[in-house]
Amino acid sequence: MWLSLGGFQEKGPDDSHQYNTHVLIDDSGKVRSSYRKIHLFDVDVPGNMVYKESRFTTAGNTIVAVDSPFGRLGLTVCYDLRFPELYQILRFKHEAQVLLVPSAFTKVTGEAHWEILLRARAIETQCYVIAAAQAGKHNEKRESYGDSIIIDPWGTVIARLPDRLSIGFALADLDLSKVEAVRTRMPISEHRQFDIDWKSPNQQ
Repeated sequence: MWLSLGGFQEKGPDDSHQYNTHVLIDDSGKVRSSYRKIHLFDVDVPGNMVYKESRFTTAGNTIVAVDSPFGRLGLTVCYDLRFPELYQILRFKHEAQVLLVPSAFTKVTGEAHWEILLRARAIETQCYVIAAAQAGKHNEKRESYGDSIIIDPWGTVIARLPDRLSIGFALADLDLSKVEAVRTRMPISEHRQFDIDWKSPNQQ
């Protein structure tokens, strides 16, 4: 059994800052890899909730993918989910097949965007997405949305817990041949255009 765990508070560059770190442990109990969250949650959430993760967290600067018995894994954390370019790099430069997204979305942002974002990342990268989600009320002001979920490369939800606040395991078979089948039928890696000079009509 491999464990994808995050985010952990890792010692940062000074006494007042830490890293928000996703740790991957292999079946021998060794830390196989780790990833420091790149995108920090500095957001004014509807409902008079202001989050400023950068006050106590330093952003990472390294994109991480690692081989495993279950395919090539791309590591991310929570708010990273809103930045598709990270997932594009994991897919097209680091050849990820499975994307891991341990998260603690707020109740407000989770209700609005959680499943939509996860399915979008799965569809546009043609990867499995595994998103373990913190759930429940921390205090009167903070509640994590929950809804742990697994999505296949076609964007179909193939496993999730019974309700968003459930605690337990969502189980699914990861068939890597399906990754290749989807990528063959919809060959976006061949159709991507990055050699075009994208200018607006007003630019010379």
